[in-house]
Amino acid sequence: MKNSHVNPYRSLPPMAAMSGFEAAARLSSFSLAAQELNMTQSAVSHQVRALEEHLGQPLFMRLNRRVELTDAGRDFQATVAAALETLRLGVRRLGFYIKPGSVVLAMPPSFASGWYMPRLARLKADHPDMEPWLVTTEEELNLTDSEVDILVTQASDNGEGLMSVTLFTDTVWPMCAPSLRARMPAEPDGRTFLDFPMLHDETEDDWQKWFLAGGLDGGELVQGLNFSDPGVMIDAAARGFGVCLGSLNLASERLAKGELVLAGSRGMASARPFTLVTHPRNLRHPVVTALWDWLVAEADRTMPK
Repeated sequence: MKNSHVNPYRSLPPMAAMSGFEAAARLSSFSLAAQELNMTQSAVSHQVRALEEHLGQPLFMRLNRRVELTDAGRDFQATVAAALETLRLGVRRLGFYIKPGSVVLAMPPSFASGWYMPRLARLKADHPDMEPWLVTTEEELNLTDSEVDILVTQASDNGEGLMSVTLFTDTVWPMCAPSLRARMPAEPDGRTFLDFPMLHDETEDDWQKWFLAGGLDGGELVQGLNFSDPGVMIDAAARGFGVCLGSLNLASERLAKGELVLAGSRGMASARPFTLVTHPRNLRHPVVTALWDWLVAEADRTMPK
C-alpha cells in the first residue's frame, strides 16, 4: 500500500538558494550579494537561476550591471525575508539551551510574582553565574519529555519516576489595603467581611471553606470580584478593591511593605502545598542541583513562622 501522507514541503525550492536570492534582491546586485555572502558572483547567479527554474518564472530582470526584481520577485522577496528572519531567530534561541549556567524553571504566574521575583536578587547574589530561564504556566507539564529542569506546582500527582519535595504548606488569611482595614472594627470577625467587597479566586481555599472552618455561615458569598489568578487577586486587594483570602507566602512582600495588612485573627492552612518536582536526570547537572537546593533552603528560611 502506498503511503497516503505526502510531505507538505516537497514542493519547496532548494533552501540553499534562498539566501542568495534574498541578498541579491535586497542589494539589487549579484556581485554585491556575492561579496556579502563570501561567494563568487557565478555561484549567486547559479542559485538564482536554479530558483527561477524551480518556480517556473523569472524573479529578476537583468539590466547590464544591475538587476531589478520582477513583480513576482518582489512578492517572493517578502516571503523569503520573513522566512529567513524566523529561521535566524529560531537558531539564535537555541543558544539559550547550551549557555553556561542556564536552568529552566517553571511555576504558576502567581508564585512567580509573589514568591520568586522578590527573591530573585538574592538568588543572583548567591549564584552569580546561574541564569534561570523562568517559564510561567498553569499547565501540568510532563517533565519526562519536557525541557523544563525544575517545576513548582500544587498538583497532587506529579507522575511516576520523578523526584519531589514539599517546598512549603501555605496559609491563607483575610487581608486588604490599610485604607479598607481602617473602616473595620478593631477586631473584625468573619461576619464583618460580609459588609465589605470580597475578592475571590478559583482555588480550593475559598471564603466558603474559611467560614465553615470557623463555624460560621457565610451565606452564598457571591458578591465581589472574581479572579482566576491568586496573584492578581492579591494585587486587587492591595489596590483597595476589597478583602481577599490571600496566601501569606505570595503576599509576603506586599505585607512587609504595608501595601496589605491582615484582617481578622484567623488563617487557614491551604489544602494544596507548593511542591518542587524534577526528573532525576536533571540533577546530574550541577546548576540544576544548586537551584533545587537554594529553593528548598530559601523556602525554609523565609517561610512565615
